[in-house]
Amino acid sequence: DVNQSVLLMNKDETVVLDVREPKELKEGKINNSRHITLGDLPKRLSELESHKDNPILVYCRSGNRSGHACNTLTKAGFSDVNNLSGGIMAWESASLPVSKK
Repeated sequence: DVNQSVLLMNKDETVVLDVREPKELKEGKINNSRHITLGDLPKRLSELESHKDNPILVYCRSGNRSGHACNTLTKAGFSDVNNLSGGIMAWESASLPVSKK
């Protein structure tokens, strides 16, 4: 959930991954998150290779696409993959900060 996600993000080595479509980014994103769309993830896994043993927190709008992304990462050998349950909608509902940049 959101609270567990915040605790995870407080660890310096955690990678936050946004798998939404580019047009969704204008609604805001979690600070310091990396953006790789779900469709591009399989061919861009090499960009995350150096983080294979680090915690990875994946999110989308509601938690559905990020679930698929988590499966992709786990199958690729990433060891600590976490889905932000409820996605950015839950994040914003909890009044947590988003960046509009």
